[in-house]
Amino acid sequence: MTAARWIRCGALAALTVSAVSVGEAQRQPADTAHCDSIIAAARVDSVPVTIFLAVRRIDGAALPVMQAQVIGDYIRAAFVPPTPFRLSTFSGPARMRVLRPVASDTVSGLRTPTVTGVYRFTASKRVAAIAPMIMRASLITGFDSAAIAAIVDMGQFRDVLVPPEDDDSMRVDVRMSTDSTADAHRMIAATFPRMPVIDAAPKRDNPPAAFPEDERADSVPTGEVVLRFVVDRTGAADLATIELVRATSLSFARAAVLALPSQRFTPATIRGCAVGQAIDYSFSFVLPNH
Repeated sequence: MTAARWIRCGALAALTVSAVSVGEAQRQPADTAHCDSIIAAARVDSVPVTIFLAVRRIDGAALPVMQAQVIGDYIRAAFVPPTPFRLSTFSGPARMRVLRPVASDTVSGLRTPTVTGVYRFTASKRVAAIAPMIMRASLITGFDSAAIAAIVDMGQFRDVLVPPEDDDSMRVDVRMSTDSTADAHRMIAATFPRMPVIDAAPKRDNPPAAFPEDERADSVPTGEVVLRFVVDRTGAADLATIELVRATSLSFARAAVLALPSQRFTPATIRGCAVGQAIDYSFSFVLPNH
């Protein structure tokens, strides 16, 4: 994930929160207890996996490497993984709104579970305590609360949270994920199962996102946005898991996020039982008659 992507995710935060409230009101949780034993028995083999930890400032100059490393070290030392560690989401493919691969309906591929949680806090020279919040939910029971507790524990060491000399405060994102980034450090080593997953796929009649009026006024003819999120077991995008992979502009990104609650999917399945799956989903924008 690039620094620009982290910043754009921050700019979309308020919009995503409003979209979550809409999406959650329209969706009811699925009863999946009867599938638990079927999914557990579908394990093909196991592979070693690492959960990485990255610490980045999102509202100014990058943190000094040593400061980011020390913050990460304190969080890593304080983090206590939940027990049991219930994996609920599998890695997935890239998808386009207008394309739906026919083979994906029947052909399974081996997938491993994936973990991503993003947490944000503000450190200030005038306020002693920090109050971290969840920016991207992990969907693992107990994981987000354990991450928040570790960040709060780290916040006791005020000397590592001092903003740069010219700033009164700084906003910092902490990312814990099985996806590594250039500035990430190893946090947890684990073994995850691989299972035969038929991938999630978009419905054929998903509506397009509205073309942004400000881009239309500026005569911008096209745009593209790629969002990463989890398709849940009901076939809906879990709006608490949105991450921005890339976008032509913030206006196009906003339009894509606003359109996401209307997008529906065939959920990923393991031996007929629906499971959550993280996918990259692209929106293409084209002005009419262009």
